[in-house]
Amino acid sequence: MKMTALRNYREQVEETLRMELADRERMAQVALEGLRRLEAEADGDAVRYLTDAKAGLTADEVVGRYAELDALASAIRRTHEVVEEACLRRDQKLGEVLEASREKKKVEILDDRDALRVQRDLDRREHRAVDEVAGRRFLAERRQHTEPGHK
Repeated sequence: MKMTALRNYREQVEETLRMELADRERMAQVALEGLRRLEAEADGDAVRYLTDAKAGLTADEVVGRYAELDALASAIRRTHEVVEEACLRRDQKLGEVLEASREKKKVEILDDRDALRVQRDLDRREHRAVDEVAGRRFLAERRQHTEPGHK
């Protein structure tokens, strides 16, 4: 595989992983926003429960409110798990992006070294050709000066 093709491939891999990372980041943000909403709702419900309890609730109302608060607490726990999982997946994808970025950089360095080597080879050939022409010219001039009848 030519270095340019490998370089392009590595760029595509990194870009694909970056898009997947952005998706995972959005999923984590959505889950976190949902968790914040549930926590805000639980805080509001707890304040209302305490206010209503001070004003006086029947036993059935206390049981009903407690069940609602318990259900909300369960939803918050489940949402915490969803957030943790989403963050874990995001972090794993970030690791993949970083690894792809390192691999792409390695290929770029190799490609740059290869281009430099090719340029040096061309420079050496050009220098040899110039030296060869100069050497021929020198020998031709020397022959002219050493030939009999040359003044």
